Amino acid sequence: MIISDSGGVQEEASVLGRPVVVVRRSTERPEALGDFAELVSPGPEVLRAACRLLDDIDAVHQRLGALPSPFGDGGATRRCEEVLRALVPGL
Repeated sequence: MIISDSGGVQEEASVLGRPVVVVRRSTERPEALGDFAELVSPGPEVLRAACRLLDDIDAVHQRLGALPSPFGDGGATRRCEEVLRALVPGL
């Protein structure tokens, strides 16, 4: 489980199948909300959200691991490398 105010972490967490408590009043990544991320305002709600997830973190990981990430499958680097190697012989 991750607790962060970072927008980018919301994307990485979903690719890894991990939950994130987002400590912000809004997010530019609404795709992650609901399944992978929970948006909470700074304050006591952060601890409550974390405790809800930690109560059965194995079940949370299992559920999230079965879901596709709304931001892709994490394989962009490999696919870019394959394209570059096909375009540039000897690379």
